[in-house]
Amino acid sequence: MAIEAILFDADGVIQRPSALRYRAWQTLIAPRRNVDEFVQAIFKIEEQALEGGADFIATLSRLLLEWQCPGTLQDAMAAWTMIEPDPAMIDMVRRLRQRGIRSYLATNQEPHRASYMSEQLGYRELFDGEFYSCRLGLAKPAAAFFHSIVKELGLPPMGVLFLDDLEGNVNSAREVGLHASQFLVDSGPLQLGQTLRGFGVDVASNA
Repeated sequence: MAIEAILFDADGVIQRPSALRYRAWQTLIAPRRNVDEFVQAIFKIEEQALEGGADFIATLSRLLLEWQCPGTLQDAMAAWTMIEPDPAMIDMVRRLRQRGIRSYLATNQEPHRASYMSEQLGYRELFDGEFYSCRLGLAKPAAAFFHSIVKELGLPPMGVLFLDDLEGNVNSAREVGLHASQFLVDSGPLQLGQTLRGFGVDVASNA
């Protein structure tokens, strides 16, 4: 069956953290504090908000107090949204849509970051649609995440290709019946082109 739609993960597939973010975290928590420990603490509270059931910003504010951070909540949110979309990947999405291949974002995000990506990074206009875990109330790698998306698309799972940087998410999508492939943004557009052609999707030209 031909691929009719492609689901792109966000982090690690179409975007990466800014090179300046580590320094921003260090400034936030003060010199000589362990940045990696702090970031892990942030990821832990993010997990609680991925399905929209927890207030990420309120929890982050409490974390800053616990760490006695000299930086403000505004500083923390600025660092949290230091994201750089990959230009080659963005171009690939546009080319796919020009060729009639429906392209969607399918990503685990807490509400604030989801809104930032949709509105400030322009993903609302770039993609045919966006599927954020916090809006679905479901997060990868749960099978229900993928079932919910294909139901909304009105497509059989075999008509959908899913790209993600995490093997666990890829395996879950395959178990639901989607075509799926592990892909890293740093692999570059040539590797992505080869991956797509392997599933019968050719974006060699803009025709």
